[in-house]
Amino acid sequence: MFLAFSAFVMEASSKVKMSPKKAEQCIMDLIDLFHKYTNPDDTIDKQGLLDMLKEYFPHFLKACDTLGKDYLSGVFEDNDRNKDKKIQFSEFLSVLGSIATDYHNHSHGAKLCSGDDDE
Repeated sequence: MFLAFSAFVMEASSKVKMSPKKAEQCIMDLIDLFHKYTNPDDTIDKQGLLDMLKEYFPHFLKACDTLGKDYLSGVFEDNDRNKDKKIQFSEFLSVLGSIATDYHNHSHGAKLCSGDDDE
């Protein structure tokens, strides 16, 4: 299977006496998260994406449910840009980007999972 990317970088970094900066570690963690749910072709299927969101974003999904929004119902189709029924890494980043944007808006007073709504 896949070598954990963060383990690879840590091994390489130890040879030159460096450790990743916090932002670099975040990126490595995202790659590891992606690989936790990928199939042998390095893509995530619909069930894998839904399982990942349920496991890692329960508070976000609960906020969506509270607002009467079924976030999970269209997230796969909305982000499968090439319609191949698989989520590639760039599409995975789009999913996380929309959630991160929502959390950023929440840090400025918007309701969590308000998305494009003017709340």
